[in-house]
Amino acid sequence: MEHNEMLLRLKNDSIKNDELCDCLNSKNSNIVGQTIYKVIARAYCDEFVIKALTRIAPLLNGYKVMGPYQLGHLAIATLFLVNNKSALQRFKQISNDLSDNDKFLVDNFIKGMREKGDV
Repeated sequence: MEHNEMLLRLKNDSIKNDELCDCLNSKNSNIVGQTIYKVIARAYCDEFVIKALTRIAPLLNGYKVMGPYQLGHLAIATLFLVNNKSALQRFKQISNDLSDNDKFLVDNFIKGMREKGDV
């Protein structure tokens, strides 16, 4: 699927759950960011999504999505927000190695998503 098609299908919510992992593996950070929001909104999680989010998690610098948040912050928070046992275990493993600032940003993102009612 081409980048433009991915973006359009993400925006109009016509993308299938099994296609979300392809989007998470995109080299386009805009597509990855929008896909992360779609994963959260659908609370969609399988082993492929967990692997993709784990791969994205180290992207804590140079991959700004919005405000102070980098793709890695969103990926780590998503592992918590999808409410899946395996994802939560991975979230805990990754969180233990984060700096205090990155932990703050991840926690803040989670809090913001909950307050908005997006989860």
